[in-house]
Amino acid sequence: MSAQRKLASIRDGQETYRPVEGSNRLDEVMALGQSGIQIRVMKYGEEASGHQPFVILNSIDFPMPPSEQFCDRMWRSGFRVIFIERPGFGTSTPLPDVLLRSENIQKGAASMAEAAILQEVFRRLSLEDFVLLGMGSANSVCYRLAMICPMVALAIFSNAVFNQNILDVFRPNWFQAMLRQTIQSKAGLQIASFGVKYRLRRNPEGFYRQVLQKSAGDLRYLQNNLSDFEQAAELFQNIEAQTIEYDLNMSLKPDALLKDGLFETTNAVAFSGLETTDHWKSQLNQEAKRLGIDVKYAPNGDLYAPYASPEFLLDVIKDRLSRSGTAQNG
Repeated sequence: MSAQRKLASIRDGQETYRPVEGSNRLDEVMALGQSGIQIRVMKYGEEASGHQPFVILNSIDFPMPPSEQFCDRMWRSGFRVIFIERPGFGTSTPLPDVLLRSENIQKGAASMAEAAILQEVFRRLSLEDFVLLGMGSANSVCYRLAMICPMVALAIFSNAVFNQNILDVFRPNWFQAMLRQTIQSKAGLQIASFGVKYRLRRNPEGFYRQVLQKSAGDLRYLQNNLSDFEQAAELFQNIEAQTIEYDLNMSLKPDALLKDGLFETTNAVAFSGLETTDHWKSQLNQEAKRLGIDVKYAPNGDLYAPYASPEFLLDVIKDRLSRSGTAQNG
């Protein structure tokens, strides 16, 4: 049975808890009361370990948990990885259609609704004083969680676009053109999402190799975890066009929440990799200064810099937690 079919069987209620094949990562589908919403959660390690929770929210391009090697490295430093598959990405229930109307996306209502759903997941998991990592397009929701969720001890926004004008940095050219299509019109959205799904079905490794071509660290992570990327490609087939529109519009268009000085009193850090373009760094540094947030550049990686540079990531986390007095021994 393919990864997609196995995960679909969980969604349909035939299976509620199972180990990921060949891995110590454990998948669970959490039903949120009578709402009909189900959210996929991956947990690594024992809950009673005393390890500080390290919660990860997925980007649109990779709705998968990090590698077992990454999870193990975090575990050995006192952090327990918990990956939450966001609503509408692969197997988790999408947001209601009414929230995914263009006007509700633009107003931020969809992002706030998603943040409320994720807060309920945090509550059901009994999470306290945890580190939150937003990967790529997850960050519009992570900004909001950092503002409203008192359980977040530290928020890390990895490859956050903020309000940068950076479409030109995406490579290859066909991928950049697809992103432009997606945010320009409904027709463009349908064409672009069909094109991405077709490429991922036909040759997932080739697709990711082209998208990650700027970064040797990302390419190494891909090579070492091909099965995860193949499963991510299958999961992408389940993402509806409305969810793609929501995620990319919140990521690539200006977000009204991001006002000057927004993060000055928040324990948060912007995270990126040195293996990116000078234009990206310049835009990110400019926006970070405006918003009142520090930027940390990992030595390896770009889109997946936290996964490609776990030692650097741990140094950043421990430093920021020690400043706020919420670090745990590990």
